[in-house]
Amino acid sequence: MKKLILSIIFTLSAVFAFAQVTFSPATFTSEDEVTITLDISGTAMAGQNDVYIWAFSNDGVGGGKDALTNGQWGSSSESAKMTKIATNKFTFKFTGTTLFGQSPAELINFGFLGKSKDGTKQTQDFKPYKFDPLVFTPSQFRIFPAKQDFTDMSTVYFHQDLATDQNLQRMFDVKVNLTFYNDAGGLVATRTALVAVKESSTLYSYSFIPEKLITLPAGTKLGKFTYQFTGSIKDATGANVATAGPVNEVIYTIFN
Repeated sequence: MKKLILSIIFTLSAVFAFAQVTFSPATFTSEDEVTITLDISGTAMAGQNDVYIWAFSNDGVGGGKDALTNGQWGSSSESAKMTKIATNKFTFKFTGTTLFGQSPAELINFGFLGKSKDGTKQTQDFKPYKFDPLVFTPSQFRIFPAKQDFTDMSTVYFHQDLATDQNLQRMFDVKVNLTFYNDAGGLVATRTALVAVKESSTLYSYSFIPEKLITLPAGTKLGKFTYQFTGSIKDATGANVATAGPVNEVIYTIFN
């Protein structure tokens, strides 16, 4: 009986010694580019030349989505195809916000499995892997997320309590001007006097997704945008006088 139990333990150990997953870097936020390395040895996929990733976010915590690359279970998208680097070893590069089409604030964890294109074979689920929280240093003006492409939701912030200019310290009725440029530097669109959200007595913000805020001509890729907080102050007579902060530039990151 002991021999049988030991045999089962050794068999299970041999199986679980395979089907390994590693990440580079080992820890990451939803904004970092990550490389998954999957060893499918010991799984139903062992020996396959083509492996497709099937990924999902926020396993067990709500608010999850299937990866935008998944396609259909019976016909995986080619964008989900993993790169073979050795027998039974495959890699896949991704950035969480791009893979799932969710903002960093929405992404908590993710999981995935490897499968054949037609879904007749698959590995077990590998989950959950947590995204590290983003850490930011408060400044007078900042954006969230710090790295983004033009398909992401962006939030621009004005920390009035950190302002050094007296007019900005006194500014009220705060609004935002946004200007978008294509990847060649050409002007695409401008939106002005967008009403900022007053999150606290000294913090203002405005969130947007470019393609929902402006009309992008077919084939246009945005390369950057600028933002400027504006508002009013009272002059010596008590009248409202327009004032504005500096124009801040944000370069979009292109995630492959």
